[in-house]
Order: sequence, then C-alpha cells, then structure tokens
Amino acid sequence: MVQAKHKTGLVFFPAFDWAISSTHPEREERLLYTQDQIFEEGLFDIEGIREFKPDLVTVNDVQRVHFCVPDVWNVMTESHFISAGGAKTIGMAVLDGKVENGFALVRPPGHHARRIVHGARGFCNVNIEAIMIEFLREAYQIDRVAIVDTDC
Repeated sequence: MVQAKHKTGLVFFPAFDWAISSTHPEREERLLYTQDQIFEEGLFDIEGIREFKPDLVTVNDVQRVHFCVPDVWNVMTESHFISAGGAKTIGMAVLDGKVENGFALVRPPGHHARRIVHGARGFCNVNIEAIMIEFLREAYQIDRVAIVDTDC
C-alpha cells in the first residue's frame, strides 16, 4: 500500500440546497466533480489520507467574527453552518494531531465577507475561514494560521 508523506485530512460538503443559479461557476457540480476525481484516482486508498465529516458551527462561533444584520438566522442558511463547520472540523483535526494538514472542499464559500454582514453578498454571506481561525485561536490559544486562497 502507498503511504502518504504527510497525514492529510479532507472535508467535503457540496451544499445541494444552496445555489446562486444553475449556470453560475460556484455551484455544487464543481465540488462533486472534484470529489469524484479524488475517489476515482484512489486518494483514499493511500495510507494517511483521511476524510472527515463536517460539524456545525455555533451561533457563538459566527458572532465571534461577524455582526449579522438583522441576525445570524437571516444571514446564514443551514449550508453556511455546515460549510463553516467543515473548515472548523479540519482545523481542529490538524491541531488535535489527527492529521498534519487539511483541505476543506466546502460550499458555500465566503472568504470575501466583511465584519458586518447584511445577507447575501454574492455567495460570501459569512467568512468561513475567519470563523474557523477565531474559533481555533480561542480554543487552542494559537497566534498564527496559514490560509492558502486558491481562487485569487
């Protein structure tokens, strides 16, 4: 069996219930295709590659980062709670030593969301990376986190 040089964790959540439009580039098929390719190429057959299921973030996790107008429930859908939870899950897996690095393939995305959010800003309702980072900073007392933005 092939052994991964570094233990790596992946989280998938394609959000079937959330879309801008059926033809917009940011849609569920994008992640479903990527997920299919990962399975077809046998990445999970490699010792040291693990899949994690996303947890939900809490309202407190969101409010640590955002001021939501009029409130969290009017800004976020269930998919946003799961998507941000996927980022949180993989961050915790790294800091708990379950894996050395991780990648959250989740949607809806949201790293362009600002501190004050009033609902849909394209698809960046909330900043899932910031929610993860602020949770990790509080829970694990860490000072630095590296985020790689692949859509720049």
